[in-house]
Amino acid sequence: MDNILTFKNVDGGYGRVKILHDLSFEVRKGEVLGVVGPNGCGKTTMFNALIGLITPTAGEIIFKGKNITKVSANDRARMGIGRTYQVPRPFEGMTVFENVLVACCHGAGMTEHAGRPKALEILKLTGLYEKREIMAGELTLLDRKRLEIARALGTNPELLLLDEVAAGLVEAEVGEVIDMVADLKAAGYTIIWIEHVIDVMLKATDRVMCMSDGTDLLIGEPREVMESKIVTEVYLGVEDDE
Repeated sequence: MDNILTFKNVDGGYGRVKILHDLSFEVRKGEVLGVVGPNGCGKTTMFNALIGLITPTAGEIIFKGKNITKVSANDRARMGIGRTYQVPRPFEGMTVFENVLVACCHGAGMTEHAGRPKALEILKLTGLYEKREIMAGELTLLDRKRLEIARALGTNPELLLLDEVAAGLVEAEVGEVIDMVADLKAAGYTIIWIEHVIDVMLKATDRVMCMSDGTDLLIGEPREVMESKIVTEVYLGVEDDE
């Protein structure tokens, strides 16, 4: 399977504070890569480096065969990188449909004529079509999460970054998110998913990367990674008695 993204020995952070340390990993086209790790390990900083909010001080980021290490955030978005945020912030005074249409027109650069059918297509994919005329401010948390994903899809990404979209949801709602991500994968999207919900990592990903201290600690098959001794110690804070 071809790689759509490669991090090569990336260092980076904020000012003099270095967060990422020699971070290296690859993402295969069409896969769902889960990312776990303790708070402060660099997961969000990795996303920020990927979308262009920070520039690495060392290493390279390769997307679709092109070095994008110094490419602007706007240009990266137009190249096909989209992301969600932990706390959904829709335009509450606009309808669900209008929120996605704005993403299509201003994020992907579509005309309103082209953006309307695209927005409806995205709403069907994310389970929001029947709620398209509801004001975004009236949505439940689960539907706000769906809308956050829908707005990211409106920017027309090939690589979708999901940032804790299952956080705060009850078990049944987490199951719905897992099903939706499976639909996104089937539709051809490549996904990197940061999440603390262990069930998500085991059921919804093809591979999992555990980060610690700004670098890649372990990457592999989900259950193998989540049940490994080193991840148990570093991520869950549990030491083996042996």
